[in-house]
Amino acid sequence: MEILDICDELGNPTGKTVEREIAHQQGILHRTAHVWILRKKENKIQILLQKRSANKKSHPNCWDISGAGHIKAGESVIDGAIRELKEELGVEAEEKDLQYIATIKSTKNPKNMEFAYVYLLRCNKKIEEYTFEDDEVSEVKYVLYKDLEKMVEEKAEGLLIHKEEFEKLFQYIRSL
Repeated sequence: MEILDICDELGNPTGKTVEREIAHQQGILHRTAHVWILRKKENKIQILLQKRSANKKSHPNCWDISGAGHIKAGESVIDGAIRELKEELGVEAEEKDLQYIATIKSTKNPKNMEFAYVYLLRCNKKIEEYTFEDDEVSEVKYVLYKDLEKMVEEKAEGLLIHKEEFEKLFQYIRSL
């Protein structure tokens, strides 16, 4: 059972907690961390996408954010981001490695009301160096940044679209 902090309208923990399932059933605001992994290869920027496991309740077998997950009750956002990278991809990271991009309040789905804290991690691992320990991820692939932009624009089948998040990510990458 995963316990989450309940957040107020500004994203601050209220001191109350809720089970993850109940937060999603009742549309209770909570926090998540989203980490996009970027690498440069041959002077081209690539973004790592993860394929969600067939066992996932929501969006099985879809391509998604490099690493993401819920922030546990009492856990800092940065610690949650680091934990999720380790659990989902076997990536060891420290706070100094993560570049903050944005916080996005997601309220479009009344069952999944959350504050997503979005980060970028530069990581030059090869595909075969990623490990999937928790059965949440089935595979990963690098996609050229420009190709990912096109996939988002065309709403590519099998890619989870996080419109506002992609806008912030692409804006950040263009500034590099």
